[in-house]
Amino acid sequence: MARHWLRWPLSLLALVALAWLAAMAVLDQVPPDDGVLQESLYSRLLDEDRDYFVHLPENYEGHPFRRYPVIYVLDGYSQSLHTAATAAVLSRVGAFPEAIVVGIANKGNTGRQRDYTPPGMLQDAEARDGAEGAADVFLGFLRRELIPAIDRKFRTSGVRILAGNSRGGLFAVYALTADSKLFTAFHAHSPALWRDDGAMLETLESFLRANPALESNLFMSLGARENPKMTKAFNGAVAILKLNEPQALQWRAVLTEGATHDDNAERSTPLALQWTAIQQRLDVVGLGFEVLAGDPVPAGVLGAIQGAVRRLQPFA
Repeated sequence: MARHWLRWPLSLLALVALAWLAAMAVLDQVPPDDGVLQESLYSRLLDEDRDYFVHLPENYEGHPFRRYPVIYVLDGYSQSLHTAATAAVLSRVGAFPEAIVVGIANKGNTGRQRDYTPPGMLQDAEARDGAEGAADVFLGFLRRELIPAIDRKFRTSGVRILAGNSRGGLFAVYALTADSKLFTAFHAHSPALWRDDGAMLETLESFLRANPALESNLFMSLGARENPKMTKAFNGAVAILKLNEPQALQWRAVLTEGATHDDNAERSTPLALQWTAIQQRLDVVGLGFEVLAGDPVPAGVLGAIQGAVRRLQPFA
């Protein structure tokens, strides 16, 4: 089965290296935890307090009239730091606009299973109570409570990206099918589409067939070293997208060379953000990568990106 890859032209690698060196010279002068706010919001829908982290762009206070895209990151404790660091590095080299990153913290593992599992699917196939997911309620929390709160408190542009990993990636695909207009783009890293015998794949196929005029952006990634059930379900989603893709749906599926389930999200986030910036024609100077078939992303480019990101991560 053919996959869609993101390939960087060889002539670009020298420019990328120079850009990273220039960016790092400036980044070394910035405190790693600068601009991070910890907030809490009582949710009437969830009937609980929910913590979230807001990573503001470095120049946020210096540009009082500028509005920013917002990246909403699931699993905020583990995923928002590298996402914010990646966005900051990419903005320094003109590959992504300065952005606000909102990391949504989980309410324990039980809450995570509840929030990220689509309704009609079991939260845990081995659990005795057989509780179903409540992703519809969590999506309502995002739509009616968290996003309006962020829009009130901060200068947002209306461009929103949802990023999820593993079960969070499953939620990202669900969110596309449940409310495709809520976010500008959906990033599903290592999505757990295998759960409940691939029930989400059936939902995705039915949704695409019923919405031929869908306009949205979907970026999916999988580590090349992930287990067979993850790979099988991911390939199933790619096949469904190829057979049923609406003309106005922009999508890419990427296999990240050398990545495992543990590090795929971190390694593929730079590609997801730049691809989205180019698709949405955001205010950036694109680095000009090509979309071709057949070759994986060069490991050297990914390594350079990850090295830069690790140097910027708060609390590393």
